[in-house]
Amino acid sequence: MTDSQRLVESLRRRIRAYLDDGDRLGLFEPRASADLAELHEFCISHAESVPVEVVETLGWLHWTRWQAMPDPRDLDIARALFTEIRDLFPELIPPELRNSDRARWPYAGARVLADLTPDADPAHLDTAIEMLEQGLAAVAPDDPHRGVHLKNLSSGYVLRFDRAGAPGDLDLAVQAAVAALRTGSFAESGADAFRETLEHAITRRYDLHRRAEDLDRIIDVSRARWQTTVSGDPGRFRHAGTLAEALYSRYDEAGRRSDLDEAIAVRRAEITGDRADFGEALAAFRAAPVPEPGDHLDRAAFLSRLGTSLTYRYTVGGVDADLADAIAAHRVSVEMAPDRPAGLRGLAISLRMRFLTAGDPADLEESVRLARTAGTALRPGDREYGAHLTVLSQSLRHRFEHTGRIADLDEAVATGRSALANLPDDEPERVLCAVNLLSALRSRTIQRGELTDLNEAVEIGRAALAPLPDEHPHRPLCLSNLALALLDRFDAVADRDDIDDAVRNGRAAAETVNPADPDRQAYFFGLARILRTRYQDTEQPADLDDAVEAARTAVALTGADLPTRLYALGELSLTLHERWRATDGEADLDEAAGFARLAVDACPPGNPNRAGYLYLLGRVLQAQAKVDSAVDVWRDAVETASGPPRNRIAAARAWGAAAAGREHWPSARAGYAAAVELIPLQAGRGINRASQELLLADWSGLGADAAACAVHAGPPGEAAQLLEMGRNVLWGQLLETRTALTDSLRNRAPDLAERLDSVRAALDRPL
Repeated sequence: MTDSQRLVESLRRRIRAYLDDGDRLGLFEPRASADLAELHEFCISHAESVPVEVVETLGWLHWTRWQAMPDPRDLDIARALFTEIRDLFPELIPPELRNSDRARWPYAGARVLADLTPDADPAHLDTAIEMLEQGLAAVAPDDPHRGVHLKNLSSGYVLRFDRAGAPGDLDLAVQAAVAALRTGSFAESGADAFRETLEHAITRRYDLHRRAEDLDRIIDVSRARWQTTVSGDPGRFRHAGTLAEALYSRYDEAGRRSDLDEAIAVRRAEITGDRADFGEALAAFRAAPVPEPGDHLDRAAFLSRLGTSLTYRYTVGGVDADLADAIAAHRVSVEMAPDRPAGLRGLAISLRMRFLTAGDPADLEESVRLARTAGTALRPGDREYGAHLTVLSQSLRHRFEHTGRIADLDEAVATGRSALANLPDDEPERVLCAVNLLSALRSRTIQRGELTDLNEAVEIGRAALAPLPDEHPHRPLCLSNLALALLDRFDAVADRDDIDDAVRNGRAAAETVNPADPDRQAYFFGLARILRTRYQDTEQPADLDDAVEAARTAVALTGADLPTRLYALGELSLTLHERWRATDGEADLDEAAGFARLAVDACPPGNPNRAGYLYLLGRVLQAQAKVDSAVDVWRDAVETASGPPRNRIAAARAWGAAAAGREHWPSARAGYAAAVELIPLQAGRGINRASQELLLADWSGLGADAAACAVHAGPPGEAAQLLEMGRNVLWGQLLETRTALTDSLRNRAPDLAERLDSVRAALDRPL
């Protein structure tokens, strides 16, 4: 056996081992490389008489090496060697290279794509795409495999974009996927696989450019995939989720209500099937076997997203059934995956929503608990950590507004700050998180009167607004909340620049908000409040007229059943009452009374806003000289068990003053006594001393007024008791605190406590 024959036999064994058993190592080990180099040297030295089997073997070795680990150099050498023998011995060369028109090249390119590893040389991917491109040019338009080649080429372009980031590859991927689907020849892959390729390519391009036309096409393709997949096929469930998410995205961007309705209908259809009762359908959905062990998490997420969509539609349309179904869907989702933070978060939000409309404290308590649990399942650095902290902060803030517990408000602020710190600057949720923190700081300012909180709220609003372009969807929300923070600061320090800036920002928010935004009315009643406040400072009639028009717009934008309707009604009543005081126009007063009644009717018992709207209605009735009716309304406000204490105190004081004005002393005493008894709630422990004094300053003289009415009504002992109650709110807290601190000091440092007792005794001795 000659040396060339020995080398040929050795290399052919390696080629056969790869083709038969997939043994790649044999093609690249050092002995193989040495034999290959030696055989090449033989060809060079015998250039005029190289045997065909030598050329064939060299060509096949480079060809199989290229297939095993694509390197363009191996492919180029293989092509050159096979070209030498193709015309005389076409049966000896690979089918892909047998025809000069390269019609078989796409098959080789597809194999390269299938074998690519994540760390493969980019040149290998380029070679595969080149073979698909050049091969397709040689494939006849009616070739039954043309569609498959185009589909593979689309996948190659997407893969190259993912690795190299050239946007043009996504355009090419979409074009190839569309062309593949249009061939109508799907071979054994089936049409759905072709739609999947197109869906993936367009989705990647939409994620990059956010073009509306791409989202439209994603929806069309996803809808076709869902509708053409038979019931019971696991793929149908996944297609429904993809379609619903795309529809919800388009609703979020374009505001088309039909998209939201279809997204909900698609998800519901996968859950209910033929069942009419939603509760029974949920139970069956939960009990149904899952095809794969991990699928229960996907099913739980599917339910949770349905609940979120229903909750959002409730905020848009105010249909109670939507909120009830949302809570039911969220509950089953949490039962299926109790440790899934997103599910806990969705249920917490929907329960808080129900509390704000129905007023059941149990809903709010559960909302706080769920939001807290969701947060403990995450850690700083987790993608959703900041968003979950925001939900907890919101629920705590609402619980404070219901119970008046200042600790909840402090935690809401601290949690809101932590949420903002854990969200990156480019996170879409960051603006909403900043607005929540701003609102919590404003609420705490109302309770404590601390200007540092208000200054922080303004700075947060400005910082959140600064990077937002004019067309950003959250810019109006940020403008409106910044305007309200500036309004609060104007109320605190009376800086005219603040109120003027508030008007500018409030107007900009109302003028630029998307007409399809379901919260659009909030921008107008916020603007109405700002304009009404500036009128009270400048007494410019134009501001008051603009405030009335803004409030009317807010009412017009709220549907009869929307949860936010009561805010718009209340603001319109206030502005009309204010204009009546300025112009003495009876029509304004009558309208103010009508809208105040509508606000109360829209605010069921237990709602934390009810006491405030009852107080407003009482003021309007008093202006109409319906004092008895006003007193009855204020009495109802005092007896309301929820809401900020200041509203109930204001109602009690108004009740007492109105009764005293008519010399109805027992009623006056009862009103003032109720106000005095509520004072400790307004200046609860946990508020610093300066803030307590500031809050109590609004109610100075209450004890004296209560005592005076008690003197008229009798007995005298009650008058003294009410007087002392009014005077001793802070003193009582200080004494209790002093005792507690002294006991603690005595346990830790007895000698120091004894010295303190001596000093206190000396100070207490009369002079």
